[in-house]
Amino acid sequence: MRWEAFLSDRAHFNLYISALVYMPTIKIIRRLARPGEMILEAGCGSGRTAMLLSDMGYRVAALDLSRSLLRRIMPATAFFTGLSLLNGDITALPFSDKSFAICYSCGVLEHFTPEEIIFLLAEQRRVAHRVLVDVPNHRCRKRSYGDEHFYTDEQWRSMLTRAGLAVEQVIHRGLDRGRYVGNCSVFLASDPAYPHPVHEETDVYDHY
Repeated sequence: MRWEAFLSDRAHFNLYISALVYMPTIKIIRRLARPGEMILEAGCGSGRTAMLLSDMGYRVAALDLSRSLLRRIMPATAFFTGLSLLNGDITALPFSDKSFAICYSCGVLEHFTPEEIIFLLAEQRRVAHRVLVDVPNHRCRKRSYGDEHFYTDEQWRSMLTRAGLAVEQVIHRGLDRGRYVGNCSVFLASDPAYPHPVHEETDVYDHY
């Protein structure tokens, strides 16, 4: 399946749904970065979280490999002055070192092997002070796209560490028919060369 076909469902472009689904990730970004700071979404897909963050005052670079997806979302993004759409490859991010306060991705890295993920995380560490990863975990049972790998939290911790990142926080999210199942994990990590406060881990879904 191609990403263009996978994202053909209009629900993927619904900002209201995005605000609910990715609320934990958005709240972490809002807690750690001030409006006006530079944020990178590595693999923006529908661009919906990038639009939300831009509307909150952040300068967001939304990068994706698919030119057709970027063309599709371009009319909607014209309303968000702080948002830049960029065609590029997450294996070679076209930015200088530490250009961003945070680099985040939602539903991207689970499509790669562990060695590929470590390489991608190291590249994100290069361009950002903090890295935020939102991925399905081992509790997930549905392969919506077809090639997802459902790694455990321990495996993700290992990959983040091997990429030279220090894990600061892990939370879980995920609802199934209104019931909390925690089938997605959100990891916040930072470059140890740029010290940041360590936050307590939580698995609570109602801190919003």
